[in-house]
Amino acid sequence: MQPEPSSSRQYVELATLAQRFQAAILDKIVFPTIMLVPFILGFDLLNLSSGIDENFTISFATQVKVSLLEILLFMALNSYLLKEYGQTLGKRIVGIAVVGENGQRLSLQDIILKRYLPFWAVAYLPFFGFVITISNFLAIFRGEKRRCLHDDLAKTLVVKMPRGRKITSSETHIDSDGKSAASDVMDA
Repeated sequence: MQPEPSSSRQYVELATLAQRFQAAILDKIVFPTIMLVPFILGFDLLNLSSGIDENFTISFATQVKVSLLEILLFMALNSYLLKEYGQTLGKRIVGIAVVGENGQRLSLQDIILKRYLPFWAVAYLPFFGFVITISNFLAIFRGEKRRCLHDDLAKTLVVKMPRGRKITSSETHIDSDGKSAASDVMDA
């Protein structure tokens, strides 16, 4: 049953699987490749090569430093867009955004601490990190709301978001067709 549209309600659709995949490819492959130069400069500035022996074994301390450098570069590239629009650069290009389950705008702190940080941390666990990371992404196929495990944990949805729009509302209702009625969800 779909809510009646009114002048104060707009319809927002869940992002498609294709849109989420495109944004993930941009965020996980294309932009990290672009960020290689700053990463290499940071690698040298932090003298991280000293933590790699002649057999290319990387010390735990160096692994932690490299991970922190990756997170720093991710934040440098995406923090403004996440704070203002609920988008990474990939999501911005594709036209999708992260919102709370009720369509509310999330703080940067909530997005990072609830949606990203737990899975960044788990990714470094031997074997289980790989299994959980793969499970996280495969979970998107299990329901109509197209949610990964990080969406479940953070209580978020990924919705279509036309460029130039911001999330301003406090509530969105998603129906089984992937459309939602939202009171002032987007503001031009």
